Amino acid sequence: MMHHRKRQGHPTEQVDIRLPAWLRALYAHGGAYLRKLITSCATPPCRPASLILSGLALLLLGPWQTLAADGLSEGQIKAAYLYNFAKFVEWPAEALPANANIVLCVIGNNVLDGALQALDGRKAGERELRVEQRNYTDTNLAACHLLFIGNSEQQRFVVTLKALRDAPVLTLSDIGDFAEKGGGIALLFRDNNVVFEVNLESTRNARLHLPGQLLNIATYVYGR
Repeated sequence: MMHHRKRQGHPTEQVDIRLPAWLRALYAHGGAYLRKLITSCATPPCRPASLILSGLALLLLGPWQTLAADGLSEGQIKAAYLYNFAKFVEWPAEALPANANIVLCVIGNNVLDGALQALDGRKAGERELRVEQRNYTDTNLAACHLLFIGNSEQQRFVVTLKALRDAPVLTLSDIGDFAEKGGGIALLFRDNNVVFEVNLESTRNARLHLPGQLLNIATYVYGR
């Protein structure tokens, strides 16, 4: 079921009301570009990459306070970041064949208060995002496309990163020194805002491509 919204001087916009409430809140607060971004995910095919990246920048630079006013948790905001990263990252063709789903693996206890599970089955561009709970002892983590390592793994995340070697996996975490110690992207809460850091050397070694626009709005890029 689609909800149609008309505005004077603008074409009719379509918002899929089946989206999680926190994504609908992002749509409501993100302004015109972010509305186009969310609409492009709800009604494929997605819009051109330049339009989506403009919306991404608006989303990631938006104030935490505005979103918190709608009762969105820190975990939900970080899940929204990851949802967008899943659309913009480019994997080697052999790691993500045509028509394959994007697999998001999650390690840890009560990661982001379960917010990542709400992404299961959502469209990330033209692909479906599948969320799988894993254990740090799993031997096939290299088969994941994204790997979120929860804060409960703080004492052993470096071991997990070393086990992956240079597998084409985008690693993410909310652990404070994650990017500094070799993780791909760290999602952090600083000065009352959710921000992110990138380890460019790690992502390049994994043969992943991150758009320059995304790197430009990171709070810090290691290995640049």
